[in-house]
Amino acid sequence: MPDVLTQFSTVSTDAPSYFIARRMYELAERNLVLGRYATRYELPQRMGTTLRAVRVGRLALPTTPLTEGTAPSAVALSITNKDVTVQQWGIVVLLSDVAELTTVHPMLTAAIERTALAMSEMFEREMAQTLLTGTNVTYAGAATTSGAASNRSDLASHAVASMVFGTTEIIGLTTTLRRRGAIPIKGPLYGGVIPPQMEADIMAESNFQAAIARGQDLERMDFAKIGTWMGVEWVRSNFLPYLRGITITSTQGSVGDVSAGVSLSSATYSYLTSGSIKVVVVGRDINSGYERLITQDDATLPAASTGAGLKVTTPTNTGYTYDIYIPSVADGTAPRLAATGVAANTATTFTALASASAKAPPAQFTVGKEIFIAWVFGRDAFGRVELNGMSMRTYLTPAGASYSNPLAQGRKIGAKVMWNSWILDDQFFQRFEALSNYPAGLP
Repeated sequence: MPDVLTQFSTVSTDAPSYFIARRMYELAERNLVLGRYATRYELPQRMGTTLRAVRVGRLALPTTPLTEGTAPSAVALSITNKDVTVQQWGIVVLLSDVAELTTVHPMLTAAIERTALAMSEMFEREMAQTLLTGTNVTYAGAATTSGAASNRSDLASHAVASMVFGTTEIIGLTTTLRRRGAIPIKGPLYGGVIPPQMEADIMAESNFQAAIARGQDLERMDFAKIGTWMGVEWVRSNFLPYLRGITITSTQGSVGDVSAGVSLSSATYSYLTSGSIKVVVVGRDINSGYERLITQDDATLPAASTGAGLKVTTPTNTGYTYDIYIPSVADGTAPRLAATGVAANTATTFTALASASAKAPPAQFTVGKEIFIAWVFGRDAFGRVELNGMSMRTYLTPAGASYSNPLAQGRKIGAKVMWNSWILDDQFFQRFEALSNYPAGLP
């Protein structure tokens, strides 16, 4: 009887895609920093796109002893529903046949790795955007005589050296979470995510260096990491939000960052004559999508002539796309989002007020200052949910010719996921914002 060949395609036509999917998922998870502190949920298939997480609060403690022979009154559980709707995200890379055949680097492997990195960074960015909506935030300065700053504007108005992240601030964060009853992540430790700049400020502290020297824990010095410090296990991430205050030109009629003078006939736009007009421009990193550049709080235009409209010209830096916020009410204040994704050095003419229900601009601060953001988490502070069956699916088009690719000139590799993140308990995490002695390195 002759040998019977079992071909790879016979075993499973989906095996290559399965291997790629598993590899991509492993790479994506390895790059997640914020995601490791999220409580994971899975939405079953065919159950819609909305997950409801049920949160059961603490019971009120009894305040009086029982009366003999008398049953106490029952108390109700405090139940809060947290709903989140999953969203679909995806990315596709095209590999040409020339790229596969003429380079010494394995382009397919590189495409898998880069696609996984892009998906993990997308996860990270979206979780950070979710966490930025949390209401509990602490600003640096607790170690100064004037105390912690009250907001971003106050933070940026001080000298950098007095508003950096330090041990005193960490003690305050840990104490705050313990006071609220937040459950630690690992043993007695909370989980902290910190950018390299704020981590460097801690490592430069004489108190930190002295403590490490006393304990002869040279690994932390050798590898330049905080590690466990003051009740928090710190993890470094270079993919967190950070912001720089930028200037904005406000000369009426000029071709600058902002200019006014477009002639309109309708009296609807008479808000342009009622004092100064607040305009805010926000630059988003063209690669990551993060908000990075924010115009200062007093970025205003003088009153224009009667019937004049509003023209905003974005900055010339091509490393960003720009969101423009213009007045939403007739007195020239309350700016709201009116245009998004505007290219650099592009003039946009506005012929109507912004919607009062549109997104408000981020908090503004002093030009030239950079604000960095870190988080400290207890357990169940926020969650991430994935649709079962589409937690991370990858696709690789077959080699060879096809109807749409008759000369076999390329292959595509891509990934998609149905997922989302949301805050479970605002009391179980704290955001921290500070200046730093070390720059962000923004272009």
